[in-house]
Amino acid sequence: MEFQITPDQVSEETRWLCDIVGMNKFLEIVDMAGGQYVYIPKRATLEKELRHRAIRQEFDGGNLRKLARKYDVSERHIRTILKEPPVHP
Repeated sequence: MEFQITPDQVSEETRWLCDIVGMNKFLEIVDMAGGQYVYIPKRATLEKELRHRAIRQEFDGGNLRKLARKYDVSERHIRTILKEPPVHP
């Protein structure tokens, strides 16, 4: 038997997600991952490898300072990024 769940019956801890994605998508998430711990990364974490990939692609051997300013990181950090192996999705 399936019951009709409404947003006001969702716990306050997860209501924010219900509000963002809507009740139907929220219930899909519940069906798929209910009872599990789900880690939601920060946006910066998701964007980090994309930024690193862009830095590697734009590096021409002489634009370290320009890239550091563009991406708001130190020249030392740009060097570190260039030494790291790329992460493949």
